[in-house]
Amino acid sequence: MQIAVVSEVAPDVRNRAGQDLRQAKTIRQSLLADDAADGLTFTVNRTQWQSGENTTTTPRHHHAFQQIRWAETGRMNYEPGKYIEAGDIGYFPRGAWYGPQVRDEGISITFQFGFNGEKQHGSKFWDQYQEAALANLKARGTFEDGLYIDTDPATGERRERDSVDALYAEQYLMHTGREFVIPEPGYEAAIILHPAAFEYYQVTDGLELKHFGGYFDHAGPQGDVRFGMARVSGGTLACPEDRAHVLWSLGPGLVIDGQEYPEFTYVYSPRGESAELTSTAPVELHMITFPRLD
Repeated sequence: MQIAVVSEVAPDVRNRAGQDLRQAKTIRQSLLADDAADGLTFTVNRTQWQSGENTTTTPRHHHAFQQIRWAETGRMNYEPGKYIEAGDIGYFPRGAWYGPQVRDEGISITFQFGFNGEKQHGSKFWDQYQEAALANLKARGTFEDGLYIDTDPATGERRERDSVDALYAEQYLMHTGREFVIPEPGYEAAIILHPAAFEYYQVTDGLELKHFGGYFDHAGPQGDVRFGMARVSGGTLACPEDRAHVLWSLGPGLVIDGQEYPEFTYVYSPRGESAELTSTAPVELHMITFPRLD
């Protein structure tokens, strides 16, 4: 289990790849991450977006990994005229296009996750291949305004790609010897969820749940990512070991293994482990259940 309390996590700088590929000037906290044995890789980051000359913009693009965004405060632009409002969640499926976007206000939580190289993090990709991959890309093309521009070897024509995806493709080729493929989208666009519009139902004394989404970007009966919330008021919320889960509290009073935690505590319960959460006072928690492929 991993536990991260937002108020106790020091802000860090964007990684070197981020500085090269996205000219963003943000205040970011790295909350949770794993590169699990079943191939699941994910990161959870909290970002305070800046305005004025520090505004972040990205071109229209898509990814091979899945993405979840929660607007903690403010509103999050993800396409011209489209926003994730405070308290809402956006689900960005594999392959679905979004952007261009302007990020200049509020605080957001971003989950990025995938399997077997769809989402690249940790020693298998960043630590071993990042520096060499960036050098290869810069030798063949240029990074400009969030895009990587080079010449398509098959046609000899100018080619523009999202800079992050270009780096992923280079690292994936170096790691596996195979071409990196972004799948065709099963969902046309981002899906925006309004958690406040859903109602709780009572499970046991002191525990209420509500569910507001399950989306299959992978095959199999457990290939869906699930969204929900719990309201714990003295009861026990169990995280079963068959799937990986991330939860975060919207108020104080969460209790794990006898220790009480403040608001905005993030909890990762990995596959193969079970966890039980209770509370000293009524507390709401968001719940994300990650897919599994077997």
